[in-house]
Amino acid sequence: MFELLFLLLPVAAFYGYYMGHNASRQKQQNTKHEQNSTYLKGFDYLLNNKQEKAVDKFIAFLNSKDPTYESSLALGNFFRKRGEVDKAIALHEKMSQDETLLESDRELALLELSRDFISAGLLDRAESILLSIVDIPRQQKEAAYLLLTVYEKEQDFHKAISVFESYKEVLAPYTKHLAQYYCELSKKMILDNNQSGAVSILKKAIDVHKNGVRARLELADIYISMGKFAEAHSLVKEVSSIEPSYGILCLDRIKKCFPNSVDPKYRYALEDLVHRTNSVSAMCELVRLVAEDSGIKDAEALLYSFTKIKANLRLYSLLLELCAKEDPTSAESLMKLKSMIDAHLATVNIYTCPNCGFESRFMFWMCPSCRKWESLKPKIGIDGD
Repeated sequence: MFELLFLLLPVAAFYGYYMGHNASRQKQQNTKHEQNSTYLKGFDYLLNNKQEKAVDKFIAFLNSKDPTYESSLALGNFFRKRGEVDKAIALHEKMSQDETLLESDRELALLELSRDFISAGLLDRAESILLSIVDIPRQQKEAAYLLLTVYEKEQDFHKAISVFESYKEVLAPYTKHLAQYYCELSKKMILDNNQSGAVSILKKAIDVHKNGVRARLELADIYISMGKFAEAHSLVKEVSSIEPSYGILCLDRIKKCFPNSVDPKYRYALEDLVHRTNSVSAMCELVRLVAEDSGIKDAEALLYSFTKIKANLRLYSLLLELCAKEDPTSAESLMKLKSMIDAHLATVNIYTCPNCGFESRFMFWMCPSCRKWESLKPKIGIDGD
């Protein structure tokens, strides 16, 4: 009997192993099923535009898995994008101090940590991290760019220029930024009544960013203040060729370049601007000038030709104004209709950022929303330019 029991021991051991392994596998399958269910629910929320719930599900999915380097990094980024910067900092900080990680992985964690600090407004801490890794070749481009971001937020454009000059090879795609830094410094020079210095640095901005419009327009403003109208007009024409959508900004400068509106050169400049930009504001100004010089009939004929090119409320408002002047008996009703259109136009934002959708009645050289340089454009359409 004892021998029989001894012979059954291997069978019992095998049975125990089998049952334990089976239970473990069943547990893994249940866990995997839960993970997949969470993941699929996240996609379902995403497809139904329930982004907050989708993000919650994706975070739960990442937490439910065995934490890997990639999933931990992604989870920290999720936290930052949701505004839970404290959680992102704690996670990325822990990863950057993990001695078991490869050096390159720890460096990536430090980059993400610097982004967390930038989001939290802790710019000095972000700067300290970035200065410690910016000379590592594999992280140089990203670290140098983030340093530019830090100095932009601090408005320390001297430091930003210094970073650009130190790492110009990896920062070559961002020459537009360098031009903007020069433009920002020129503003300070103008406030200090240093016009010659501002002119010099704006020319430098044009040299580094050949298609930059801001530097040209601001240099034109300085030339106008100095009475150098021909030089200013030349710069404005360059802008209208580089960026036709900036017609309304060009028009403001052209008016100042020709203080005497009866100057035939002013009409030619307006005609040239309309040809280059198709700007509604320039069209309206030209029509008003024609009305003064040649009469309402000629102005109406010109305006009708413009309405065939562009359907725009500003053109229709001006047409009602001209019709009211030509037909005094209908003037009151026409002007009431015009006032309704003008009231609507007074509430419309003039500029928009195609990158993020931000809109404003004022021009910003850096979008206040997405913080991209020279991204705001005049709106085009029925109530735009």
